[in-house]
Amino acid sequence: MPDLSELAEVGRRIVHDELVLLERVQQRVAKDAQTNPDKIEDLDAQLIELRDAIAEAKEEDVPSLIDQMHQVAALSRKRGQGRSLPVDPGNPYFGHLRLREGRTGSVRDVLVGRNTMLDQGDGVTIVDWRNAPVSRLYYRYEEDDEYEEEFDDRTLEGKILVRRSLAVQEGVLRRVAAPQGTFAIDGRGRFREAVGNAKPTLHGGSGSAIRVPQGQLGVNDSDSSARADKHLQEITALIDKQQFDLITRPESGIVLIQGGAGSGKTTVALHRVAYLAFQDAQRFAPAAMLIVVFNDGLVEYVRHVLPALGVEGVGVTTYRKWSAALLAKMKLRIEQRYTGATPDPVQRFKKHPLVLRMAEDLVREQLEDIRGQLVERLGERAGAEVLRTWDSWSTLPPVVRAERLIKWLGEGRGSELAPKLKAAAGTVARAAREQLRDFVGDWFELNTSEARIRAAIREHAPGEWTDADVGTIVRWCARKADLDVEPEQAVPDGAGLDPEDDAILLRLMQLKYGGVFVGGKRIEYEHIVIDEAQDLCPLEVRVLLDCASKGKSITIAGDRAQKMVFDNGFVDWPQLLGDAGLPHVEIQPLKITYRSTRQIMEFSRHVLGPLADPEQLVARDGAEVSYFEFTDTGEAVAFLGEALRGLMQREPNASVALIARYPQQADVYYEALRVAEVPRLRRVRREDFSFTAGIDVTDVRQVKGLEFDYVVLLEPTRANYPDQVQSRHLLHIGATRAAFQLWLLGVGQRSALVPDTLANELP
Repeated sequence: MPDLSELAEVGRRIVHDELVLLERVQQRVAKDAQTNPDKIEDLDAQLIELRDAIAEAKEEDVPSLIDQMHQVAALSRKRGQGRSLPVDPGNPYFGHLRLREGRTGSVRDVLVGRNTMLDQGDGVTIVDWRNAPVSRLYYRYEEDDEYEEEFDDRTLEGKILVRRSLAVQEGVLRRVAAPQGTFAIDGRGRFREAVGNAKPTLHGGSGSAIRVPQGQLGVNDSDSSARADKHLQEITALIDKQQFDLITRPESGIVLIQGGAGSGKTTVALHRVAYLAFQDAQRFAPAAMLIVVFNDGLVEYVRHVLPALGVEGVGVTTYRKWSAALLAKMKLRIEQRYTGATPDPVQRFKKHPLVLRMAEDLVREQLEDIRGQLVERLGERAGAEVLRTWDSWSTLPPVVRAERLIKWLGEGRGSELAPKLKAAAGTVARAAREQLRDFVGDWFELNTSEARIRAAIREHAPGEWTDADVGTIVRWCARKADLDVEPEQAVPDGAGLDPEDDAILLRLMQLKYGGVFVGGKRIEYEHIVIDEAQDLCPLEVRVLLDCASKGKSITIAGDRAQKMVFDNGFVDWPQLLGDAGLPHVEIQPLKITYRSTRQIMEFSRHVLGPLADPEQLVARDGAEVSYFEFTDTGEAVAFLGEALRGLMQREPNASVALIARYPQQADVYYEALRVAEVPRLRRVRREDFSFTAGIDVTDVRQVKGLEFDYVVLLEPTRANYPDQVQSRHLLHIGATRAAFQLWLLGVGQRSALVPDTLANELP
């Protein structure tokens, strides 16, 4: 039994209660394992037993028995095989509810975890968060709340007597978080009350602010478990009511989540994947889902998190890698070489929503031209039946329409037409099919037709490109035809694909064929997650949306304040949704920030200025943001090196990010700190984060979507972060990677975006 002597009476009572409950669970798990080491519960047999028990039970026992029956029935239905995996003895549950049922007044304990273990008379019940009706109570209510929930045709009501989140690792109770406080075990087996409160509050922070000695990096003492939020708990235990409701939305439909840094957008999206996979394992199989994130760092992060949620094998990628891989599998008449240094007017043009309209207009014109040719070759009266048949297929994809017409002329009623009429119609249909199949030719047309480009700009984006810009677009794109060079030769200037061309080619294929096809098979997914969607252009979002299956199960997550790509045509969510063909999708806001402290978020709001969300709420207090000013880089490195060596000695499990504005600056600091013998130093250049304790030196464009214990922003000067919208976004992104403490090291005149109230601290 751990030492509880340092806890106050209320803490001792709470921790002792949880230790006793954990021991009962472990005894039950051990008993099951001893009875049958390979035990897998037979749910069908349990349903029969519960049905019989309900018929003979006392009235006060019926509600809990019915609830168990619902759990078993849901498991049996969702698993499809009537069998459930056993509870993990090392991490059996992460939540604890004690309920007083309204009708009977009886009290029972319900534990929330990843697998179900039903009460067999020993008072031990574990429910799966993904499907047990009673698990809703854990996410929707707080301790001392009265609850009332409709489950099928019955109502459950009562009171939440206890609601606690727990951390059980390798069978050991590590932490108990309750409204009365957070209690964590230290390295010597003693439970201590943690600083602060793990329960989010919205009235000035959680507990007293952390007081850190001046010039010290790190908010934790050598016994880091004494800090409530130092170690991440079981992530599923931290989901709040709003997030849970988003996760458990109906399986079909589109959910768009807007939330600030650290509000849990990615957490919700990943849990939604896990929830859907559990609810319908056949439809939402891992291979049938796709997660698209902003950068390779997030790819590795998501690949690490998903297996912990019980889902393995889901495709996780960036848009660029996904689109390039698809095009590589197609036998296109262009060589898939990508060229760099695309002129700015060309990039802006290819990412702009007007390209969507241009592509749609081009296909419509081709279809009108095909009908016009049928009228010209056959005549309105003589070709009336052919025209009527062609028009009846107006909802089909254009290529399918042409193929259907050819088949109708050869095998259907069209085969009975007069030979001359039939031959003329067949000639038009075959030519139409070849034209409609050639989406690469359409791509050339869209990029090089000066008249078409000028007309589209006048209609959809007047004033956004000058005459000189249009000339640059046409000349640059005209070189795309020159792709027949030998492999060992250099690609001529402008030849090859621009990265933005992938989306145009794929969208044209979708418009022509009704989808993206590889080897005759349509590429589609039962569920798609688009993370950081504000950094994709509307065309890329539309391509992804049209790769969803008929059910249209999609989760879109993003934050307009964390925009990192500034030439992609994104203005705001309503505009993006309208451009992507989703004008009526409701935006679901997440208002509470859990990652960063009040002090860090106040700094970030100042940086964002007019771009900040005034309704964003912060869950906890923390250390003050510190600004240190130096006369030269050498002085800054000497100070930082000493601080980092001390931190690594005090907190060997800490994760630290040193974030520069540009890669070259990160190189300077890395080399200098390496010479200063700072331990566990890593230079991250291509988002190749290890996600382990240590010090990562990188630039701000590498860290999107990631989280570190401590962040040091290197040289937030006027030169690096001028008073511009782009700088506001980038400085905000860098600052909000910090969970506990933020430092700024200035060498030169500080950026106007850094608040004047942030006093210079003496190094």
